[in-house]
This record gives sequence, structure tokens and C-alpha cells, in this order.
Amino acid sequence: MDAEQLTLNNLLLVAAIAFAIPFVLGLFPRVRVAAAVVELIGGVVFGPSVLGWISLDAPVQIMASLGVAFLLFLAGMELDLKILAGTTLRLAGLGFVISIVLALGIELAFRQAGLVLTPLLIAIALSGTSVGIVIPVLSDSGYLHTPTGVFTLAGGAVAEFGTIVLLGMFFAQSGQTPVVEAVLLFFIAVLAVLLLWALAWFSRQSYTRRIFGRLDDSSSQVRVRLAVLVLLAAAVIASSFGFEAILGTFIAGAVFAVVIRTWSDAAGYRKKLEALGFGFFVPVFFIASGMRFDVSELYGWFEVARVLVLLLVRALPALLYRRHLAGREMLAAGLLQATNLSFIVVAVTVGEALGAVTASGGEGLIAAAW
Repeated sequence: MDAEQLTLNNLLLVAAIAFAIPFVLGLFPRVRVAAAVVELIGGVVFGPSVLGWISLDAPVQIMASLGVAFLLFLAGMELDLKILAGTTLRLAGLGFVISIVLALGIELAFRQAGLVLTPLLIAIALSGTSVGIVIPVLSDSGYLHTPTGVFTLAGGAVAEFGTIVLLGMFFAQSGQTPVVEAVLLFFIAVLAVLLLWALAWFSRQSYTRRIFGRLDDSSSQVRVRLAVLVLLAAAVIASSFGFEAILGTFIAGAVFAVVIRTWSDAAGYRKKLEALGFGFFVPVFFIASGMRFDVSELYGWFEVARVLVLLLVRALPALLYRRHLAGREMLAAGLLQATNLSFIVVAVTVGEALGAVTASGGEGLIAAAW
């Protein structure tokens, strides 16, 4: 029992930090800062790099792995396919292509100067948008359903989906060629369609609705358990195809969002899943990511350059919206599209696991995203 208690000490401290950060931020409502940023900083300060009060032991790592799975699952659920049509889809897709080309060109130049090892991975990381962070900002400011919100979300959704797919294709666990990965990705897409059909059919059955209605508000929480089952199954299937689990969980989240859209209590059900994910697992992931951060590896001027590159890569494509948005709205859309902290943390985690990113390189990317 003593050994088990010792192994839970670090997780207890992580849970304490995860509670304290939003509570303290709540004392200062006018201070608008993403909790994920402060959670990363908390991991840095209390982790091995500074105070050394917490170590990254097995329980913390397991919960952090579940945290990134939940983060991508919930991000996939935020993917609103209704806004991805016509002009918004065309401009969002073109903007993402511009971002990738710009980022890859800049990172190739950095490689020539001996500053980076894997320009493609870094270009992919810089080209994403953390939709899960952008949506609350748009909602709180009242811009969610305005043209600014629509174009921002469309650009962010395409970037988030595109970067996750590219990360899965070019930096898969199996080390297959991109052509083989593209074929495997096609089978993943087929499985996603089958999953959509199976879940939709299952949820429409009269006995399913009766059981859900009877057990939802009991200790069973059967629909929450269904979501966790789908999340883990998607992660396992993606991994079995040689992809990172994040690809499977993101697609599963997008599929699940389509299925529950017809449910009368879809909003309440979402809140249950968000409570499970953001209530514990996701903050553990961000705190653990901060614990991996070694401040001694940072080199100031290059991190400033990273910030400028990130802003250029994701904000510049917002100029495509000039016929639809005013100047200030276009600037706001560009800055919001450059909100990329959670995906950069995910990409760095994948890159370090595959040996494609050095510790200093990954920490520099995360520092730039702050």
C-alpha cells in the first residue's frame, strides 16, 4: 500500500494544480488568458525544470496520454461540418495550403542554417489552429455566429483537420512511406464512415433509446461510457494501422458529433463529456507537457523568430477574407487562427516520441505558441 501511495503522490499534486489554476484565474475575471497556458507554466514551475516538486512518473504519464486523447476527441466534436461549404470552405482550404507552403519554405531555410532537424514536422505544427481554444473566445466576445466567427472557425477547422491528417501520414508509428500511409488513411476514412453508420443505426433503435433514457441519470452514465469506448477503440484502430492515436480520436470525435446532433439533449451530453475531459484528463496533459519543458534549453532570439513565423503562417491567410470582412475583423480572424497552443503541444509530444524533434526544438515551439 505504501508503494502505491507513493506513486499517486505526483498525480495528487498535478490534480491540485489543475484545480488551483482555474480557481485562481476566476478571482481575476478581467484577466483573459487561456487556462492551458497557465497549466503549462504550472508544469514548468513545479516540475523538474524549476522547483522539482513533481516528477513525471507512470500514473501521470498514463493520465496525460488519456488527456491528449480526450483533447483531440473533443476537438473533433467541435468540427462543425455545416460551415465548411462554398466560399468558406474554398477560402479555408486555400488559406491552409498557403500556411503549409509558407511554413515549409521558412523551416527549410532554417534547416539550411542548421537550426532545425525536421522542417516538415515543424511546418505542420505551425500550420494548425486550436479550435477548442478559439471557440470559447468567439463565444464570450459575441462573434461566434457573425461572419468573423464563421470564417475564423472554417479556417481553423480545416487547419486542425489537415494538420492532424498530415501528422498521421508523414509521422506515423510504422515508418511506412507516405504513399502507403495515404492508402491506409483511405481505409481509416472507410472505417470512419462505417463507424458513423453503426453509431447512427444503434442510437436510432427503440430499445437503445429506452435503455439510454433509463440509465443516463443513474450511476451507469451509459452514454458517457459509450463515448469513452468509441474514443479508445478509435485510438487502438488508428495505432494498429500505424498512425498516431490522435488521428483516430479526432476522427472519432467528429463522427460522434454528427451522431449526437439529432439527440434532444445533445448540448447536455456534450457538457458531460467536456466535464470528464476538461475536468481532469486534459489539464493533466498540459501540466505534464510543462513538466517535460527544460527552460535551460531555450535560446531567446530564435523563440522570438518562432513567434513571428507562427503569426505570419496562420495570420497572413486571413487576407483572403478581405472581400467579406472589415480590416479589424480580418486582423482578429488572423490572430485567432494563429491560436495554436494545444496542437503544437500534441505535435511536439508525437515528434519527441518518434525522435523527430529534439528537446530544445520542442520546447522552443511550445514557448512560441504561448
